[in-house]
Amino acid sequence: MMEHPIHLHGLWSELENGQGAYNPVKHTLIVQPGSKLSYLVSADTPGLWAYHCHLLYHMDLGMFRTVVVS
Repeated sequence: MMEHPIHLHGLWSELENGQGAYNPVKHTLIVQPGSKLSYLVSADTPGLWAYHCHLLYHMDLGMFRTVVVS
């Protein structure tokens, strides 16, 4: 099993790590196999944005979606 470098284009992700105001702001989040992450996104940039795993094999298997911010 592999980790998933998850990327949401056009928007920043704030990784909730239990440190309150010290949550890291990221473009790409690494998700370990079989695990979950919680993160916040300020959807303040209108448009259609790609949301995907950066591994081409995983994108081909369906880990690619579009996020709509209106």
